[in-house]
Amino acid sequence: MARAFTDLPAPRAAQILTLDHTGLTLEVLTDRGPRSARLTFPDPTRPPHVNLRALVADAQTLLNERPDPRTTTWTLQGARDLGPGLRRLTFHADPHALQGWQPGDAVRVTIGDTTRVYTIRRAHDGRADLDVYLHGGPSTHAPGSTWARTLLPGATVTVGAPRRETLPEFTGPSLLLGDETALPTIAALLEHWPEGLTPGPRVLIETGDPGDAQAALLGVPLPPGTHLSVVPRNGPSGEALTRAALSLDLHLRAAWGALDAPHALELRRALRAQYDLSPTQCRVSGYWTP
Repeated sequence: MARAFTDLPAPRAAQILTLDHTGLTLEVLTDRGPRSARLTFPDPTRPPHVNLRALVADAQTLLNERPDPRTTTWTLQGARDLGPGLRRLTFHADPHALQGWQPGDAVRVTIGDTTRVYTIRRAHDGRADLDVYLHGGPSTHAPGSTWARTLLPGATVTVGAPRRETLPEFTGPSLLLGDETALPTIAALLEHWPEGLTPGPRVLIETGDPGDAQAALLGVPLPPGTHLSVVPRNGPSGEALTRAALSLDLHLRAAWGALDAPHALELRRALRAQYDLSPTQCRVSGYWTP
């Protein structure tokens, strides 16, 4: 819309600031900095979302462009460090693509010539928060960590359509566990825990620095009866968490977790056997490969 209907020089990114029956206001990022532009709807009697879709279609026709429906473009609004190894990226995102967002939903982000999958921490008002764990500290050159550290507000990224996380049905004593990459889902699950289901879950989080878990869960309400333990990493990632999970004395009805792929496979099999859980009751995924 910025390229089709404004005379601003070389728009690089844009977001909607206001939307009403008469039109919308865009904030457009150009080589000369941010600029605002007002676009008027031709028929103010129609609902704003109908006019908006029509305006998008007109822009596509005018520019002879049809974006890939499986991908969209997000614009970084801000970034901040939550903990020693955790960074929150807040994007302006397509609100239609985020409708019905649920804990654990993830998107595939294009980074150079590769892609990385990141869990959505929160989606609201056309914004999406991604909490990215910075593997290995600032001296490493992991593509995802470098990208998260260096991405500046106004930058645009190509994002694949949200992918739904398969969750167990939490109807009784439950276990949530994982390493730093599981923190966004664990935090969201705690925020959206089924009302009236008590006690709350048993939570195990393995970290190299407890500050990451504390930062990720800051302000997250814990359901009554929740028991949360931070497991210090001692040795290869996943080992301490596996030992802690298999030493619990619980009568589990459901378990969800995410950690490195090798330990996820081991832990998934062991939990199902030890607690007699079916595959639908025990969902432990490998979020990354060492």
